[in-house]
Amino acid sequence: MPASRGSLSASSVHGGSSGLSSLSPSPMQRSVTMNDGTSCVAASAGLPSSHAGWQDDGPERKCFEGRWRVHITYRPATAEDLEPATRIVQDAYNHLRLRHGLAPSISRGPPLFQTFSLAEPSSSLWVAEAEGALQGFAFAWMRQRFWFLAQLFVRPGTQAKGIGHALLTKTLRHAEENGAENRALITMAYNTASTGLYIQNGLYPREPLLRLVAPAPVVAARILLPGLETMPIKPWPGSRDWLNRIDEKVLGFRREGQHAFQLGIAARALRLEQAGQPVGYAYVSAIGHIGPLAILPRTDPGKALRAVLRGALEVKSPQLSMMVPGRAERLQEAALGLGFRIDEPFVLLSARPFGDWSHYLPSNAGFM
Repeated sequence: MPASRGSLSASSVHGGSSGLSSLSPSPMQRSVTMNDGTSCVAASAGLPSSHAGWQDDGPERKCFEGRWRVHITYRPATAEDLEPATRIVQDAYNHLRLRHGLAPSISRGPPLFQTFSLAEPSSSLWVAEAEGALQGFAFAWMRQRFWFLAQLFVRPGTQAKGIGHALLTKTLRHAEENGAENRALITMAYNTASTGLYIQNGLYPREPLLRLVAPAPVVAARILLPGLETMPIKPWPGSRDWLNRIDEKVLGFRREGQHAFQLGIAARALRLEQAGQPVGYAYVSAIGHIGPLAILPRTDPGKALRAVLRGALEVKSPQLSMMVPGRAERLQEAALGLGFRIDEPFVLLSARPFGDWSHYLPSNAGFM
């Protein structure tokens, strides 16, 4: 999400599967994967099947059908690919919003989390390339046995040609090869075509997520009651043990890579305390976006949120934002009472249920 929307400018992550009008070819298109890992995508342009033919021209692996041809290569992403891949993310997401009657919103930031993840053996980053230009990008990360599809985008104009399906296959293979016991992603709730295709691949809608926004002055005027005590989180790895305990309790797995990354870029990294003991954590970006936020069960959600919002107001951003799960009823109630309003709906999909989503607010669709 954009600087004005609290996502891409901080970590250049937005996610899941948005920007795919379809992950499989239309009836008038065909996609064939060659033995060397490349594929051909072509449109028959309404011609009868007798006019269409596939030809293997040796190492170039070109395909011919109807009126045009295109040669697609799929390969692991390099550091040089990440800037143009971020442009694809921006263009595809804005294209999807326009198709659903929404204003363009995403503005491109540096691909910080993608760059961080590129060096992690457990991450998988792929690009689709045609004639020297990137046509699609996929990015997945793993923590222990949990696999998450952070981004899967195809350039507008080349969607619905099998590119997204091929990239999805690459990333799902990564999950299988690394022994993933659960797979998940977050996408926009109105992204129905891709949601249906993910269901076909065994990822099912589990949790509605609402992106909430509020003018900072409105929140400041309403935040009157006290909250929990807060203190800065110590630099990594000094905070590792208690952060791991909270993540294992709330999510069911550790997220050490995310914390190490976030502690290096967040405008505020807050440890929430009760009776001198850590009961939660929260991060705030330089543009006032809150998340992730996690609190232990039996912690008062209203007090936790008020404590985090006071820290967020210190950033001096004109707007505050957060992503709140549907079952986090008390957090929703507290947020709306402080002036937040619904901005955009998302949905979490996973192969199996996981986590306590009444006590966890994800950062964004790619970072979780």
